[in-house]
Amino acid sequence: MAVFRIERTKDYTVMSNYHLKDKRLSLKAKGLLSQMLSLPDNWDYTLAGLCHINRESKDAIRTALQELEKYGYLHRRQTTDASGRFSSNEYIIRETPTDFPVGPSSGCPLSENPTTEKTLTGNPTQLNTNILNTNLSNTYSNPSLPSPPPPGGRMETKGSEGMSQMDIENARALIQDRIGYSVLPDYGFSQDLLDEIVELLAEVVAIPRATVRISGTDFPYRMVRDRLLGLNMSHIQYVLDCMSQNTTQVRNAKQYLLTVLFNAPTTMEAHLMSQVQHDRCS
Repeated sequence: MAVFRIERTKDYTVMSNYHLKDKRLSLKAKGLLSQMLSLPDNWDYTLAGLCHINRESKDAIRTALQELEKYGYLHRRQTTDASGRFSSNEYIIRETPTDFPVGPSSGCPLSENPTTEKTLTGNPTQLNTNILNTNLSNTYSNPSLPSPPPPGGRMETKGSEGMSQMDIENARALIQDRIGYSVLPDYGFSQDLLDEIVELLAEVVAIPRATVRISGTDFPYRMVRDRLLGLNMSHIQYVLDCMSQNTTQVRNAKQYLLTVLFNAPTTMEAHLMSQVQHDRCS
């Protein structure tokens, strides 16, 4: 008779084991729910991000989320904007199931773009593990951060020597919270490299200027700031993976890192799709 022994380590996650004993759930649904409950309360979920963490296709993640919704572990609510129009869907993840309705009556499949007739969305798909609406968005507007220069003109900048320390601290705290700074080391990523990323991002977003040069091209400061503040943990994981796989010599490490960070939101999706296709063919 085989004997299984469990070697316990640190970094525990305290959660209800109700879903683990729920015989209605598949192993994949139980695993996904356990993983989501182990992440920070303010984690901003997307289908692409969950695919990146689990190396699964969107269809697989979508199926597991559908299953969780069917059995009451996932609750969907339609949100409205300031004008009263339907906007995106908000999702609440629960440790124990509830008696909420199980999905839309129309039977529409999970989709990428949020509409009033469809279910789980690809972007944004926000799942809240603490039954709280964090309302994290991909673009921040924070009064404590510096404003962009006026259109058509250049702004006098103080440079790093005269820059407000409060601006840097606010930017650093915002970025750390957004990218899962305290969680990423648990996935084996270098703390020193994470610190470098945070400092670089804080430096770029906290210093107002007319343009920011990235990979030889000048981009408007507002565009760069908003995109960098929109980075989340999935983007940083993707960037760190890309850097670990890079075999070419990097002459300007700072500029290279800034370029990869800036491009992450537009290249991560294609990268994940190519990985899924490669895995299917191999």
